[in-house]
Amino acid sequence: MNPVETFRLADRAIEGVVLGIPDDGWGRVPEPVFASDPVGGRPVRDAVAHLARDEAWIPSQLAGETMAEAGEPDVGPFPDLARRARAAAEGVDDLAATVHCSFGDCSVEEYLWQLIVARTLGAEALARVLGLVSPVDDELAGAVLGGLAPRAELWRSVGILLPPRAAASPSARDRLLALCGL
Repeated sequence: MNPVETFRLADRAIEGVVLGIPDDGWGRVPEPVFASDPVGGRPVRDAVAHLARDEAWIPSQLAGETMAEAGEPDVGPFPDLARRARAAAEGVDDLAATVHCSFGDCSVEEYLWQLIVARTLGAEALARVLGLVSPVDDELAGAVLGGLAPRAELWRSVGILLPPRAAASPSARDRLLALCGL
């Protein structure tokens, strides 16, 4: 599965969890899923605000704008942000084009994989703390494994991924979670 298709799956997964947050779930605190985690370790309401802002940046980032050129994004209802982000990703025709991120430049393909992993693991963390069924099924997990496996050790060496652990089963879901230290 290519990065655009995988992003679509991962983005729908996080959107589904956000839409399923129960009224009493906004103050719960998910466990961190990254060594430096913008979602875990803070209340769900703050994690969702971070995710919404991140979604809002995606169209301008994929269009090649710098953050200064794009300005502060308008953050609205999460489903609207997610639809715009997916539409922007589906419009990508050059995976080698440059995206100007806060940490520096990278390719569209690398940017999409960062988004994919963040949305997939964020969906898992939020579903866990909220007692929801995780949307990270074997289809999504298998697609994410394909893109993350070659990057995992580099990402771990720069402090993104947690140390790996043994997989609970040979399923794609369990192998992905183990690779990510969950």
